[in-house]
Amino acid sequence: VDLDRYLCRHGMGYTILESAKDGLFAKQETFVPVDENCELTRVSLTNETNAEKQIDLFSAIEFCLWNAMDDMSNFQRNYSIGEVEVEGSRIYHKTEYRERRNHYAVYAVNAPVIGFDTDRETFLGAYNGFDHPAAVERGESFNSMASGWSPVGSHHLRADLAPGARVSY
Repeated sequence: VDLDRYLCRHGMGYTILESAKDGLFAKQETFVPVDENCELTRVSLTNETNAEKQIDLFSAIEFCLWNAMDDMSNFQRNYSIGEVEVEGSRIYHKTEYRERRNHYAVYAVNAPVIGFDTDRETFLGAYNGFDHPAAVERGESFNSMASGWSPVGSHHLRADLAPGARVSY
């Protein structure tokens, strides 16, 4: 899909992506705070038209299993240990937490979600990639829970934007 406009900027510890299509302007600002073990992202949507817009926004991340070399080579083990937990708009990736590790990952959004997915195959669909996930194509999350295999995190949010309105997550 060709965009009406696009801009990408990188700096010390941050990236800003801006794009517009059919009167919807989207801006994603991602950065890693100094001395923190996290990544923060803000997504802003602006309706640049004179008509109301209802927007479905899907996020997506793919969790690693804490060791890149092991993730790429030990499939028999890795495909049986993926573990997640969902509480509201928070997805916890807690594979081997308190078994071999004293840490877990949290993927969260600062708004109520209308759906989520944590199972990669369900979210993407058979033979699909991150360029056209099944959940996005159908316009609705599956609310899948990973049990082993490849855990992901996806939130489904809906924004009703009046003309000129802006929302941020």
